[in-house]
Amino acid sequence: MATTTHPKVHCASGSLTLAEVAANTLAGTIIVKPAPDRTITVLDGWLRSPGHNAAGATTVILTDTEAAPTTIVSATVGALLADVVARFGVTNVTFTAPNAALTKGTGLRIGCTGSALTTSHSLDYLVYYTVTV
Repeated sequence: MATTTHPKVHCASGSLTLAEVAANTLAGTIIVKPAPDRTITVLDGWLRSPGHNAAGATTVILTDTEAAPTTIVSATVGALLADVVARFGVTNVTFTAPNAALTKGTGLRIGCTGSALTTSHSLDYLVYYTVTV
C-alpha cells in the first residue's frame, strides 16, 4: 500500500508597525525568510487593522522576496477596517494564486503600494503556508 505524505502547514503571524509596512514594496518587512532549497506555497490567511481603519496607502500586499516581486495577496485599504479580520480571497482582498508554489528560494514580505499606510496603529497578519524541497 502506497503512503501519501503531505507537507507540514506552517503559520507566520505577528503585528507590524506602520513603518514596517513601508510605502515601497521592496522596503516592506520579510515575514518568512527565503531558503535557497525550499519552495513556499501560501494556503490561506488574513490581515487586520487593530483599533482604527487603515488609510493612506492604496493596497497592503503580500509578495515573494524576489527583486521583481510577485503579488500573492492584495488588500485595498477599504478592506482593512478597525478590528475586522480581512480573509484572503474575500471582497477587496484579492488572493492571486491560492495554493500555487512560489519561485524556489523566495520568502514572504508584507508591504504597501501608493502612499504610506496611516491612521491605523499597526497591521496584524496571519499566513498559512507549506514548504517543500
